[in-house]
Amino acid sequence: MDCVKRRRCDSTPAPSSKWADIPSEILDSIFEHLSLRDVIAAESVCTRWFSSAKSFITFKSQSQSPQCPLLLLFPQEDENGLENVPEEFMESACIGSSHGWLIFLDKRGAPLLFNPHLRIHIRLPYIGSLLGVLNIGKSREYGCYITYDCQENPIGYVKNLRENLIHKAIISSDPLGIKNFGAVVIYGYGNKLAYCKNGDDSWTDLDGKHKPYEDIICSKNRLCALGSNASVEVWDFDGWNKPVKRVEIEINFPEKSRKFWSKFGDLYTARLYLVESIMGDIMLVVRFVGELVNGDDQPVHEHDLLTEEDTHPLVCPYKTLAFHVYKLDLNEKCWVEVHSLGDQSLFLGGNHSISVLAGKGYIKNSIYFTDDYWYRMDEDYLYGGHDMGVFSLDNGRAELFSYCHQLKIQPSPCWVNPSPW
Repeated sequence: MDCVKRRRCDSTPAPSSKWADIPSEILDSIFEHLSLRDVIAAESVCTRWFSSAKSFITFKSQSQSPQCPLLLLFPQEDENGLENVPEEFMESACIGSSHGWLIFLDKRGAPLLFNPHLRIHIRLPYIGSLLGVLNIGKSREYGCYITYDCQENPIGYVKNLRENLIHKAIISSDPLGIKNFGAVVIYGYGNKLAYCKNGDDSWTDLDGKHKPYEDIICSKNRLCALGSNASVEVWDFDGWNKPVKRVEIEINFPEKSRKFWSKFGDLYTARLYLVESIMGDIMLVVRFVGELVNGDDQPVHEHDLLTEEDTHPLVCPYKTLAFHVYKLDLNEKCWVEVHSLGDQSLFLGGNHSISVLAGKGYIKNSIYFTDDYWYRMDEDYLYGGHDMGVFSLDNGRAELFSYCHQLKIQPSPCWVNPSPW
């Protein structure tokens, strides 16, 4: 019997294993033609692709110049619930929008990040322990209620979770492609600061000296907080390490806004924002919201709402009527009024405040704003969430968005950064 010589098996690796040998520059060229979702999917091919895709996503996110954000209109409730909102967010409150991610607070008091472009989410540590909260629930008759860890008055009913628990939440950077990101919140009745780093299982109080805090922003590994009387504190915060304070400036409240407030304070409420300009300047924006504004855009007193001829008072919802803008002068330690934003547009509200070059369809030298008057948003069934529009520094007038014909909009819309792709 003739012996048949066995053919030696080819030791060449299967073609699929050569995917790992593709040079990084070619991978980057491929990724340039893919959607963000596809680049993320490419991470699962092999270890090399995972590393290259992560680096590409980080580069893409950080190299893009800021773009005009999108106005996110949450679906209104209908018989089928909220459309296009994940089920776990049905009873949640949106407490922030930062770097393209929405930040929700669920019914247990746990915050989570949600990317509306990719439909993915990241859970953050439970925050109820900072506030002594055991549970958050909802009653048909009384609305939201909070169960506290205390013997006296363990249950409290609230109009709005954002007004009573988390006033604002932001993240230090886009979590896609990186691990060193963190989150910061303004919380509680004292408007205090707390932070967590990626991987932490709890929140840590940030020992600021100028609470109550009005606003916070994060940019380039730097956390800036706007405190009482328009003071400013700055920490280094890279998402890996504990924040380290670098700057603390006590500043007098701007004289122009102080005089306006002393003259018309009974007709207005003021909201303060911190913004970094596209040139890197720190800006203060003071927003004056008329408490009761009639059809002629005039703020009125409550006793003016009912005349002898009327049996029912007029409905005069609150409305934004004016903005004052200032730039921080670090040398003189004062706020200097800004009369023009040039080609910039500012976007303010419950979001991470930002400034961008006005893009197509947007008005330069203007402030775009959404409703963040949480304290009054749920006080009346006729209005709330409606106060959004654009304010022109050229003519000093605020115009509500023309397509915003409703006076009751819940949840309140917010700005969200578009995908870098």
